[in-house]
Amino acid sequence: MTAILGIIAGGGEAPKRLIAACLRMNRPFHVLALEGQSDADIAGDDVPVTWLPLGAASAALALAKEKKITDVVMVGRVRRPSIAELKPDWLMLQKLARIGLGALGDDGLLKAIAKEFEAEGFNVLAPQDVFADLILPAGQLGKHAPSDIAQADITRGIEIARALGALDVGQSVVVQQGIVLGVEAIEGTDALIGRTRMLKREGAGPVLVKLKKPQQDMRFDLPALGIETVREALAAGFSGIAAEAGGTLLIDREDVIKHADASGLFIIGLAL
Repeated sequence: MTAILGIIAGGGEAPKRLIAACLRMNRPFHVLALEGQSDADIAGDDVPVTWLPLGAASAALALAKEKKITDVVMVGRVRRPSIAELKPDWLMLQKLARIGLGALGDDGLLKAIAKEFEAEGFNVLAPQDVFADLILPAGQLGKHAPSDIAQADITRGIEIARALGALDVGQSVVVQQGIVLGVEAIEGTDALIGRTRMLKREGAGPVLVKLKKPQQDMRFDLPALGIETVREALAAGFSGIAAEAGGTLLIDREDVIKHADASGLFIIGLAL
């Protein structure tokens, strides 16, 4: 019998694509949608879903056991909540007391949740363990390559993104002609693109660089690249996107390449 997959869903397109893949492959699953994090339209009529606060650790564990879930995958963007948004139950309060609120960056909170599931005997998987074709490959995707100027911006972006990630702040940076137009914090990549759009200069367009954090647990909160990000980058006049190969979720691969090719946008998987 195929193990029932528990999908702990944050925001963005990645959880929706994982759900669609499960439906297509007839893999049994149940979605634990995080209140204030998951998109409101994540669940259609054919999707088994339960909405829970991010801090409802005991309720999530109880639900997983009730649904006979054995494997758990955490996918989608999760921003660091306030204590009021977190709504911690007694189990989460114990966890917070043990590790300290100050240690909880976006990545730290997810690690705490994963450890709790593992302690209860669940297998915490990475999205790429479930569906390998969701991972960005190395090299050029599509027919457009970065110019020399864009390549220099990619190199600069890698330097900044690594420093940003080491502080558990964000995963993305926008660089144009050697100038850092913006770095990602709590707002997410698409909002970062929108913000830097107003700062764009004449000449070769900006480059979006996305890297996983150096301390990133590969099982969750990987950078994601999908059609919405490509559309935002095109609308903002970007010249291309460079993301870490093997460490970035690639959503809607065919549509991403099609839109990029039609509009002159390059997409590169960085082998770091």
